[in-house]
Amino acid sequence: VDHGASRFPDPHHTMVDHGASRYPASIVWTPIHPITAFCPYVGHIGVCSSDGVTHDWVGMVNVDNMAFGSPTRYMQLGVSSVDGGEEEWDRKLDETVHTFNWGPLYNFVTYNCHSFVLHFLNSLPPAKGRAVARQWSLVTLCATVFFTGRFTSVCGFLSTVLPVLILYAIAWCAAGLAGVATAFRIALWMNAAFIAWFCLATACGVKGMYGRWDSRRQDADAPLQQVPQEA
Repeated sequence: VDHGASRFPDPHHTMVDHGASRYPASIVWTPIHPITAFCPYVGHIGVCSSDGVTHDWVGMVNVDNMAFGSPTRYMQLGVSSVDGGEEEWDRKLDETVHTFNWGPLYNFVTYNCHSFVLHFLNSLPPAKGRAVARQWSLVTLCATVFFTGRFTSVCGFLSTVLPVLILYAIAWCAAGLAGVATAFRIALWMNAAFIAWFCLATACGVKGMYGRWDSRRQDADAPLQQVPQEA
């Protein structure tokens, strides 16, 4: 079975394995239905280590057990452009896990799963040949994953899209065209609210929209936790 090759030039840990849900050095995404059925860009997001193990945050960091189900979309970034390669990628991920296990409290509007991924991405050193590292925000991360992320499989595509069709089919069966129109209006209002809030919060520099967290606020005695290594 062809699982698809990575864009890494590196010879190690370069292959995506959909069956085992291994996406080396990637951003991974899964829907949160029924919210995603109304707002297709809203979902749960995580980041993978250099060997493809998922890490995501919902108040505590999950390792290889992504909340809301296995990834249905992924965006492979690659470690070849990071100074330090795989070791630096995994070291920064370990630090981010430590920060979010002992740092901010989860809430949907200011510190959510995207904040965890953003903290990691914005902690990476500049790409080779660049003086300044790219700064990610919630808006740029959501847009990039939504428009460039690849579906993990046909099942991943169907689990993302089918609930949208089912939603409007139920609305049609319940009230015909008027039901579909009502569901569409609800979706418009929800999208307007989400887009307005997150764009405004990003523009105003709300820390969670960039994954910022003052590590000095953490418990100084909190031990640095190492991410469990795959056997």
